[in-house]
Amino acid sequence: MHTSVSKSTRVTVTLDPQVAEWARQAADRQNRSLSSVINAALRTTLVHESLTALVIDEEAELGAAYEDVQLTQAAENDASGAA
Repeated sequence: MHTSVSKSTRVTVTLDPQVAEWARQAADRQNRSLSSVINAALRTTLVHESLTALVIDEEAELGAAYEDVQLTQAAENDASGAA
């Protein structure tokens, strides 16, 4: 079940000076608030990490690839038979 978060949570963090400057520069370039830039960066990183942690079912991947090849071959056969 997915629940929508409607309220922001205030969090105080200490950034390294260089990271803080990068974030400020990014916010200026994008004409966005510092908070929105940091939120976007965290969101992107957390999504990336969650996707890289997913376990890949190799057997299912191979089965899906095999089905794709079969469908492509069937479509080619249909196309050559229609000509």
